[in-house]
Amino acid sequence: MKTGVRIRRYAFIASLIIVTLLSMYIAIQTYRYYGVVARGIVGIVVLYLSLFFGKYLGIDVSNETFLADPRKAKYIFAAIAAALISSWATLQIFEMILFFRKR
Repeated sequence: MKTGVRIRRYAFIASLIIVTLLSMYIAIQTYRYYGVVARGIVGIVVLYLSLFFGKYLGIDVSNETFLADPRKAKYIFAAIAAALISSWATLQIFEMILFFRKR
């Protein structure tokens, strides 16, 4: 392996480590001073990812598919889990909005 390629690879790895440590420091400081905002942003991300993965996994099905499937319990458990997670995420977003409104 040439020396230039090795140096670029090590420089890339070092820059990734520095960026990761910097983002962890920013995350800790943000959560320490503005925990409501951090939880609100996580709530937005959770809602987005749940919509994305719900479509990707094929959980959003029609009534005909639900009625034709003999194992209906998996849809019931998925509905309970999705409702809980989306409710928690929505409450975090709502709390963040109230936090900004009070200021």
